[in-house]
Amino acid sequence: MTKRVAFAQLTSCWGCDQSLVDLHFRLLDVLPELEIVYWPAVVDYKLKDLEALPDDSIHLGFVEGSCRTNEDLHLLKTMRKKSKLLIAWGSCSCYGGVQGLGNQWPIEELVERKFLQADSVTDPRIPESNMPGFLGIVKPNPAHVKFEMVLPGCPPTSDNTYDVVEALLTGKPFDLPERTVCDECPKEREDKHIVKFYRTHEGKIDPNKCLLDQGYLCLGFATIGLCGAQCPTVNTPCKGCFGPPPSVKDHGAKIISALGAVAEMSPEELKEAFPDPIGSFYFTDYAASYLSSITAKKRKEKEE
Repeated sequence: MTKRVAFAQLTSCWGCDQSLVDLHFRLLDVLPELEIVYWPAVVDYKLKDLEALPDDSIHLGFVEGSCRTNEDLHLLKTMRKKSKLLIAWGSCSCYGGVQGLGNQWPIEELVERKFLQADSVTDPRIPESNMPGFLGIVKPNPAHVKFEMVLPGCPPTSDNTYDVVEALLTGKPFDLPERTVCDECPKEREDKHIVKFYRTHEGKIDPNKCLLDQGYLCLGFATIGLCGAQCPTVNTPCKGCFGPPPSVKDHGAKIISALGAVAEMSPEELKEAFPDPIGSFYFTDYAASYLSSITAKKRKEKEE
């Protein structure tokens, strides 16, 4: 039976769509079983085309990107209404993405900086009517609507996306693994006694040894192993873009606690090494942590 599929893009770079196209000839294995009914990144579909579809008529709905605007939220809710199975596709959709870092500032300040004060702005007279309606904060998409499956990654690898499509077509289970990027990395590891952290352009990386052992902030030890350790394998530290394994509740907290155990440095030295700790430790999932902290605070206030 042919499955009706739809791909929706919210605020994002659309890299997840590119990862699907990167399957190249392997797409021929699955395309005959799919009927694409909405995919604006590839075909000139309009929102009205999606809205006109009967409810629950889409077998598999893929949503990439996060809800930064009112239009994003409307599209997400429409996809939920039209889809039997909805997949949060990529780290922006699962966790809020890089856009979630904006939760550190009020939306008014962000708009002021982006549209009025940025170096590229030559005419500050921007009518508000030409700007989208922004949501106050970025939340992970599963905080807005129910999803049957999440697939993190920035973007997910082509194999990740293929495996999910195959699982959904065949009914096979697809569970996120507890393994980490370190479990997939071939580099030699030793007992860690880090006395200094380096930027990637500093020093000389030994291609055979663990990057974290050498003082380069590689977050593979706290990041879910779905990427095949692509970055560390080519001597680029893992930035944690796939988010944490399922059992880890707060990615950044896991990273900070682990570094505190292996870094033989004073708090002042650590602070100097990471002047932007949120950007360093919550690269794509700060929105998820931010929302969790707000929820915990409200729960505590209610109990008191």
